[in-house]
Amino acid sequence: MPMIRIPQEQWGKVWRTLVASGPISRISAEPEYVVTEKQLRLLRRKKLPFEVLAEPNGAARGKRNG
Repeated sequence: MPMIRIPQEQWGKVWRTLVASGPISRISAEPEYVVTEKQLRLLRRKKLPFEVLAEPNGAARGKRNG
């Protein structure tokens, strides 16, 4: 599953969008979360800022800033 980091300055707006679209899981003390591919598409469609993090196996997925 994809992991993302939400910028602090836009956290509330991004968070509300994610929660409304389904479950998410926080993975660290930082604003880093596990989301679904559907949620990633939603964030991109709404042009909300986030960064895609490397997967646990070390494969980088790239960055996306809304």
